Amino acid sequence: MHNFLNKVALITGGTEGIGLATAIRFAHANAKVFMVGRSADKGAVALASLKAITAHAYFYSADMSKPDEVAAMVATCIAVFGRLDFAVNNAAASFPLVPTADIPIDAVDHSINTDLRGVWCCMKHEIEAMLKTGGGSIVNVSSVNGFLASPNAAMYSATKHGVNGLTAAAAKEYAALGIRINSVCPGAIETPRRQRRLFGKTETEIAEHYAAMEAQIPLHRVGRADEVAAPILWLCSDDASYVVGHHLVVDGGLSA
Repeated sequence: MHNFLNKVALITGGTEGIGLATAIRFAHANAKVFMVGRSADKGAVALASLKAITAHAYFYSADMSKPDEVAAMVATCIAVFGRLDFAVNNAAASFPLVPTADIPIDAVDHSINTDLRGVWCCMKHEIEAMLKTGGGSIVNVSSVNGFLASPNAAMYSATKHGVNGLTAAAAKEYAALGIRINSVCPGAIETPRRQRRLFGKTETEIAEHYAAMEAQIPLHRVGRADEVAAPILWLCSDDASYVVGHHLVVDGGLSA
């Protein structure tokens, strides 16, 4: 178990799935947790789960596609907790599962503005805050689609490739200044987002969906959100002190 006593962790997309699992692990590791999401209702529920673990938890509502809100998010984190040590940029846009030529232009803009520009905007303000206190660690939540590609998910693949490139370049720029930057690249993970994509499907269709995925995964199962959260905390910890600009794949062997 890591001990992040008196450290402050900011997690975007923190109200469910990988983000919430990460926030909970940080809380158990004694960190002060600044959890971010768009939905105030989801935020209230998620915050209650954190408050059962620690008194040092705070929810902030912000949209990563809006630069002014991102700047205010980091400023509020500093105002509430006094510093920023760890940042997990996990927020991601929903996207239509359609062939490349059929993607609506507004969906293209939303994906880029949230999943790529939004990550850059988060990093900009997080880095500025960390430089003032001597350093920190940033983990960008990318995807195995940052190396590979999935049919009917072209913009998702494109933005995740971009996140990995952004991560590597920034990692080289700021490592000597005390900020380690890495990404984690999950494969198929069971989250509310995945469940929403199956809404309206029949039991047979859902079973076929999971069977097709599991057949491609050497572990023959979909991953859990906490199985991504654990390596995120490791990347933030001193145990990963020599890990810089790395894209850590967590996919059960899917991309091996």
